[in-house]
Amino acid sequence: MTTQHSTTHTERLLAANAGPWQAMQEHRFVVDIERNRLPADTFNRYLAYEGRFVETAIGIFGHALIKAPAIAQKHWLIGVLNALSTEQVPYFDRTFAALALPAPRSDARLPAGVTAFDTGMLEIAQQGRYEDVIVAMLTAEWMYGTWCTRANRTPHDNGYIRDWVALHAEATFNAQVQWLKAQVNGWSAEQFDFERSSAIFAKVLALEIDFHSACYEV
Repeated sequence: MTTQHSTTHTERLLAANAGPWQAMQEHRFVVDIERNRLPADTFNRYLAYEGRFVETAIGIFGHALIKAPAIAQKHWLIGVLNALSTEQVPYFDRTFAALALPAPRSDARLPAGVTAFDTGMLEIAQQGRYEDVIVAMLTAEWMYGTWCTRANRTPHDNGYIRDWVALHAEATFNAQVQWLKAQVNGWSAEQFDFERSSAIFAKVLALEIDFHSACYEV
C-alpha cells in the first residue's frame, strides 16, 4: 500500500523555479561570504543598497497590511512594520556610523540592478493583490533564510558580515519565513493562482540576483 504525498503550494513554487533559486543560492556574493572572502568594500556597498531598501520594505508591507483579508494577518504585519522601523532602521544607522559610511541619500545614483529591485518589488505591492505581496516577500525572505542559515555555520573574519548573516539565521527571522509559508500554503486551490505566483517567484529571484551582482560594480 502506498501513501500519496500532498505537495504544498510553496513546494510547487520552489520546484517550478529550481533553476533561478539555485543560481541565487550559488551567487558570487553568497559563495564569497560562505568562503570568508567577501571584500569589505563590496559588503559596504551592499549595506548602502540594502539600507535604502528598508524604507521600500516598509512601503511593501504597508500595502500588504492594507490589503490583508483578516485581523490576524493585519496584526502580524503591524509587528513586521514595527520591527522594520525600530530594529532594522536603527541597525543600519549604527552600522553606517561604526563603519564611517555616509547615510544613503535618496538622490544618489544607483546601479541599474539596485534600482530595478527597489522599483520592481514596490510595483508588485502597489499593483498586486495581497497574495502577490506575500509571495514576493516569501521568495526574498525564504531565499535569505536558506543561505544565511547555511553560511552561519562557518566563521567569518568580518564581524559586520558575521552579524548580518546571523540576523537572518536566527529564530525571529525564521518565524517570519514560516509565517509567510503558512499564508501561502493555507490558501485554497481557488485562491492560489499557481501561474501568477510562480511568475512573481521567478521575477523576485531575478531581481535579487541582479541586486547582489550590483554590489561588485564600482
